[in-house]
Amino acid sequence: MPSLCRRHRALSIAAGAALLLTAATACGSDGGGEDTGSGPTDITLGVIPIIDIAPVKLGIEKGFFKEQDLNPKLQNSQGGAAITPAVVSGDYQFGYSNIVSLLIAKSEGVPVTMLSVGARASDDVLDDGSGQLMTKDDGIEDVAGLEGKTIAVNTLLGINEVAVRASLEDAGLDRDAAKLVEVPIPDMPAALDKGNVDAAMLSEPFISIVEKDGGHALPVSYAGMGKQLPFAGWFASESYAGENPEVVERFTKALQKSLRYAEEHPDEARAVLNTYLDLDEGLTDDLTLPGWNPESDRDEIAGLAQLTADAGLIDNLDPLDDLLAD
Repeated sequence: MPSLCRRHRALSIAAGAALLLTAATACGSDGGGEDTGSGPTDITLGVIPIIDIAPVKLGIEKGFFKEQDLNPKLQNSQGGAAITPAVVSGDYQFGYSNIVSLLIAKSEGVPVTMLSVGARASDDVLDDGSGQLMTKDDGIEDVAGLEGKTIAVNTLLGINEVAVRASLEDAGLDRDAAKLVEVPIPDMPAALDKGNVDAAMLSEPFISIVEKDGGHALPVSYAGMGKQLPFAGWFASESYAGENPEVVERFTKALQKSLRYAEEHPDEARAVLNTYLDLDEGLTDDLTLPGWNPESDRDEIAGLAQLTADAGLIDNLDPLDDLLAD
């Protein structure tokens, strides 16, 4: 049963969902994205400036979106919490988010539909570039050592909370054995240095930065929830997808071609990182890239949905079927 604290946070999500539904009613898809039949269709993509979106950057460079008569504009956001309302209101036509956040949104009635897997976990529980728990405390050698410790996650009620709590339970601890606090990912290395937190759920390039500064990985990661687990996806609002099916189809084709290309050409994916991330010279060679194979099915994502339910963030797996596009 979810704790009272978690129930309180769930009520906050419900309130946020109500605001999103109000926005969906008040705002039509007036932010562009309609196929006018004259020239490329302008589309705005809500993204997070992290390594996960390298395939889209690469696909734009390679002309994959132009092939589909699309003119994409990428709009940086802090995370899915900012991207989702912009997609629902029509300011963005498409967005990128971790799947846990999409499941929670869907469970609260937010009208979004997932179009494609966007990134996958690695095969190594100690080397996952998209989600890896790092510490600088030499006294913490395994998950059992996290009992009573403070762990930084970028947002509560999201995939990082699910990963941490599932790992605690797998280690025989209570799911609430560690205290989780919200810290923006770019601020996590400093929080570790100052001792404000004992461990932090990081993504690249911050994993490599902490590692080079004496930190080490703990066996808590997206890969720990499932090797090659699909953990993030691209989505649209139900209204936009219903009103613009041809644009959605063309976008999905260009997107998945970009994902496959990046999967097959990792050196080119690494090279494109320096076009939108401020990385130290040579750091891109050491980064662990996510998997980008877009092919997936319900059963593959169901494991993550079940972990989300186990964490008390959704009541059942109904949101999964509602979320996935036909």
